[in-house]
Amino acid sequence: MGDIRSTITRQPVTVDKSTSIQDAAREMERQGVGALLVVEDDDNLVGIVTDRDIVLRGVARGVSPDSQIEALTTTEVITIPAGIDVERAYRVFRDHAFRRLPVMEGRRVVGLLSVDDLLIRNERQVADLVHPLADEVFTPHHEAGPPETRSTAAAAPAPHAATPELPPRRRKMRAAPGDTLVVHRSSTQQSDRTGEIFEVRSPAGDPPFAVRWSDTGHVSFIYPGPDAEVRHRGEPAHSGTR
Repeated sequence: MGDIRSTITRQPVTVDKSTSIQDAAREMERQGVGALLVVEDDDNLVGIVTDRDIVLRGVARGVSPDSQIEALTTTEVITIPAGIDVERAYRVFRDHAFRRLPVMEGRRVVGLLSVDDLLIRNERQVADLVHPLADEVFTPHHEAGPPETRSTAAAAPAPHAATPELPPRRRKMRAAPGDTLVVHRSSTQQSDRTGEIFEVRSPAGDPPFAVRWSDTGHVSFIYPGPDAEVRHRGEPAHSGTR
């Protein structure tokens, strides 16, 4: 199933164990992550701390924000080696009910694997299977018919002959943070659903996208279907939008 390193979507964010709780929280906000790997001398792993730890172990218990982040850190952390295959990583998540696993090369931290990474990997694999099928639905490939015998006089096409049009082939949908995702409703009685794309996991801009929906304010990861389009930042809305 492949090396786990190909599944990790971003570099780990680390802080020294002496970092204050307040500075650690600021680093989470700056990096846009929900967990930090806590290290000590020579980047040796001490443990992991999450935003939930800061809230429940710190704020809820009145721990000073100037205290060291080590006080809130989970130190009994299960790690996985960088060379592990994806199937074994699945088993570790299943057996221990963790959401994140530090990835190690020797004693050095090289990544932080999350359940989300594996879900996104699965989603991409399913998309790779679905796209050819969707293309066939939208643009069927027809077998060629038997050759037609025509006289020389009839070889020229008839004037004003209409050329049949095939449905447009699905384009690859790509986006960048700040673009807008529009999901068209099937009924003209309903308005389209829109949301701001604020995270794109693929460097090429391919789905899935993290979208903050304008109607609910909720955030969700989505792999857009044929009823959706991306409006790039600064691009005017299409006049034909329903």
